[in-house]
Amino acid sequence: MKSFFASFFGTIAGISMLVGVSLVLLIFLLIGIASSDKGDVISKRSLLVLDLSSGITDAPPQIDPSDLIDSLTGGEAKRVTLHDTLRAIASAANDSRISGILISGNAFPMDWASGYAALREVREALKAFKASRKPIYAYMVAPSTRAFYVASVADKIYLDPADPMLIHGLSSGRLYFADAFQKYGIEVQVSRVGKYKSAVEPYILDKMSPESKEQTEALLSDMWRDITSEIENARGLEPGSLQKILSASGLIDSKTALQQKLVTGLKSLTDLIDDLKNEYGTDSVNHTFRQVSVSKYINSLDRNRGTTEPRGAKIAVVYAEGTIIDGEGGGDNLGGDKLARAIRKFRVDPDVKAIVLRINSPGGSGSASEVIWRELAAARKVKPVIVSLGTVAASGGYYIATASNQIFVEPTTITGSIGVFGLFPNVQKLFNNIGITWDSVETTPYSDLATPFRQKTPEEMGVIQKYIDQFYQEFLEHVSQDRNIPVDQVNEIAQGRVWSGEQALKLHLVDQVGGLQTAIEYAAQLAHLAPHPKVAEYPTKQTVGEAIEKALSGTERPPVSKMDPVNRQLQLLEKNLRQFACFNDPMGIYSLLPIGIEWN
Repeated sequence: MKSFFASFFGTIAGISMLVGVSLVLLIFLLIGIASSDKGDVISKRSLLVLDLSSGITDAPPQIDPSDLIDSLTGGEAKRVTLHDTLRAIASAANDSRISGILISGNAFPMDWASGYAALREVREALKAFKASRKPIYAYMVAPSTRAFYVASVADKIYLDPADPMLIHGLSSGRLYFADAFQKYGIEVQVSRVGKYKSAVEPYILDKMSPESKEQTEALLSDMWRDITSEIENARGLEPGSLQKILSASGLIDSKTALQQKLVTGLKSLTDLIDDLKNEYGTDSVNHTFRQVSVSKYINSLDRNRGTTEPRGAKIAVVYAEGTIIDGEGGGDNLGGDKLARAIRKFRVDPDVKAIVLRINSPGGSGSASEVIWRELAAARKVKPVIVSLGTVAASGGYYIATASNQIFVEPTTITGSIGVFGLFPNVQKLFNNIGITWDSVETTPYSDLATPFRQKTPEEMGVIQKYIDQFYQEFLEHVSQDRNIPVDQVNEIAQGRVWSGEQALKLHLVDQVGGLQTAIEYAAQLAHLAPHPKVAEYPTKQTVGEAIEKALSGTERPPVSKMDPVNRQLQLLEKNLRQFACFNDPMGIYSLLPIGIEWN
């Protein structure tokens, strides 16, 4: 019997080892295939295809496990960066192989991707591309507001005859958990400074406060005015006409879209492909019109350049994306220690002549924001530090922006929110309901100040409020000193209120209107570098090997469709709960955007 079990388990172990070795060999084989790929040849008279459904990110995207095989075998990247998109459009204008651009796909909010600030910069790049006299086409199927916002600059826009335009306007909403917390025995104690600092409201209320509604309405109004005016200018419409069309119909069907001159014509995709094949020739391999995607075009440009890591004098572009937390961060979160370390590295690198910080963050931990701010302030003493505000740079995101020489903003950027709050959950009742109690021994009256297993005393909340008031005062002083605004005036425009980029410029919270590329060129000018400088990005693009390591570690979340409205709402719920779980400031003090940023 012993020999049987020995033989049996030996066989199982041998099979397991064989499978493991085979898997490793397969992975190395696929990596070899990927690394040996010489790339696709770009045919003459090709169209550069800008697929909005890919998602345009600020920071270089990480490879999703579901996309790993595609990445290994040379497939399409699911997301492209804003910087790469801008590079592709600018290069295509002077590339004799590229005869024009086709905008396709739909754009929806995807975590931090495809925000209005990034899309506005893409629009500006497309408008500049028109100087090449090469055409821009757009093909839309039930386009969202974001998609049509970009596509509206095209010379010819074609809409699928069977689908309406899903342009409804902007809305901002969020989930409120107060009733659920009460039902299950979770209490949340809060302390805050600023009457508009409503980030704590989802945990203590069941609807928006009047102050939260006031600032949200003002913000949406500013953003919507900019979006509609840009579309109207591009389509040759009278000011205010788009608002009238939307108010009258709700949904714009294809015939109305054509009648109102929102689109050039109605065409099926089959007819469009045939027309483009006749105009630009047929790709003999794929049997469609000659084309190249943005990601493949960028890969081609990088191959021709010979290296993806620039040498010599350069600009460092650092992406601060996600909720700011203490420590190393990870996933959708921005670790204060990790980002500060990267800034320090670029500060002491003699080849890095300036730093551009691209912020796309609602803020977060007060202590982590301070860690980042200090490192930026140290860098500013030895080289230019320029900030580009993305879709959102509010609260802690704006806090770190003040440690710079110049702040660039887009009109649709969400910024400001100068305020602080403390949030302290108490799960005593929840635990008591299932028979779990808490007891402790302390050496001082405040030894267990941070415990979540009992309600905090008035004396403890007084200590916390004193610290919050102190942090808020430091926030005001940072803004006052770095922006050269009297403290009293900063306090008037602070109070936790969010502002659009347009309003922030009027309030002197920022310096100029411009995007990431404008900030890079400005940094090059201050650093006495030639235009279009070399750029080193942080974080860098994830390699296939790093993606495999993450996939095998099992730390990646499974992919979920971003397009389906139900899934998007479920993801929003998950995002809200994950944000609550990421409140890891040692003192429980946060500087975080007070309203939702899921704009429909």
